[in-house]
Amino acid sequence: MESLKLQVTHRSSGTEEGRRPTVVPDDAPTKPDPEVITRPHRRNLTVRYKLKVLETVAALREQGQGAVGAYLRKEGLYFSSIRSWERLRDQGLLTSTQKGPKEKNRDALLVEIKQLRRKLDQSQKRLAKTELIIDLQKKLSAIMDIDDPSSTERSDAE
Repeated sequence: MESLKLQVTHRSSGTEEGRRPTVVPDDAPTKPDPEVITRPHRRNLTVRYKLKVLETVAALREQGQGAVGAYLRKEGLYFSSIRSWERLRDQGLLTSTQKGPKEKNRDALLVEIKQLRRKLDQSQKRLAKTELIIDLQKKLSAIMDIDDPSSTERSDAE
């Protein structure tokens, strides 16, 4: 019987015909755990979901005891969250047309982008007109052989 245990402990694979050994081998190399531990992240619940939960809780309250608690356990929610959502709904702060902070920021950014593009187009048009006027002034002064006006002012100042 003792020789059988020795055979099991000295096997390199540590298994015997697809079964786990009854004795853990002493010479088994220790490997680090390859499992990556993920960090939990907070759920972001939508206004639509919160309103649906409030309606369901109201319906379950009429059924009797234990129904609300069972539903909240199933959904992974706390009763304190339900109470705060009810207060928000009663104050009118929790409505189905309400936009979340990301949606508000996105809309504001889109409006700002539209305004900035309009300003850029106006500036580019103004720049093109200014460059055209400068080119015309250069050509006119070359045709009429007029010196640079800034050089005539310097000669008068001396």
